[in-house]
Amino acid sequence: MAVAVKPFTGEFVADRNHSSALFTVQHIKVSRFRASFADVDAHLAADEEGTRLEGRARVDSISIADPPELREHVVSGQDFFDAGEHPEIRFRSSRLDFGDDGSVRVLGDLELRGITRPIEASGTYRLPVTDPFGAMRAAIELAATIDRREWGFGWQMPLPDGDDALGWEVELDVRLELVQER
Repeated sequence: MAVAVKPFTGEFVADRNHSSALFTVQHIKVSRFRASFADVDAHLAADEEGTRLEGRARVDSISIADPPELREHVVSGQDFFDAGEHPEIRFRSSRLDFGDDGSVRVLGDLELRGITRPIEASGTYRLPVTDPFGAMRAAIELAATIDRREWGFGWQMPLPDGDDALGWEVELDVRLELVQER
């Protein structure tokens, strides 16, 4: 990836109506469980010191509705998010590398359940453009894969054949439409 001219200048915030954060995990070897968070915020700041990206998602905004017992177990249970103790997922970048081909690599720290670990995500960016209302908009789309055990998500149930009911790897997908602050 060839390094690009710095694609962003100034401060940008996520347009909450056009941004998303979701995760996917293997479920009982036959399908993939997907869920998203409705309450997602992000802030990108680019200045002479570099570019920084921070974000957060409220755990209780997860898209699991039915059955209520599953939602309660995932959102509030100690086996998963434990939202009473850890209501937010947080991310803070330590480095962003932009390619002249529209690619981006982001290094940073992901906090889940009060545990912070480094991750690397990769994806694409789109240069700022003026929308019909005069605002500057840009986008960053990122993907990463993590091992959920590293953040204390150790719940598992064996299948009759001895395999695991839930995969250990979790795919993260974050899509941010960013609006420059005026």
